[in-house]
Amino acid sequence: MSQRLAKQLKTHPRAHVVNQDGRDRTGTMRYHAQVKYLAVGDTLAGFGKVLEWSEIDAVDGWRMFRMVTEHPQYYPVETNVFNVPEYLYYGITALAEQGE
Repeated sequence: MSQRLAKQLKTHPRAHVVNQDGRDRTGTMRYHAQVKYLAVGDTLAGFGKVLEWSEIDAVDGWRMFRMVTEHPQYYPVETNVFNVPEYLYYGITALAEQGE
């Protein structure tokens, strides 16, 4: 998947939101994006596509974002809805195409 992302980063208008994050144990490049730069349609490693994404009310001075993903996660209950601060990073495997 990261080969597809590496190719996409050469031409995609939002490529600047993605950063290289070293390599996994097989030597494949990993990439991450800060939650505030994600958009509907982006694909996250383990989470699937971002189905909904919006900024919500700040908490203790931190900008907060609400994200609904394709696949549920266990944090600590099974859910696919996340309220997260802007400084969190997620592994990303594809950016949404323009017009989605």
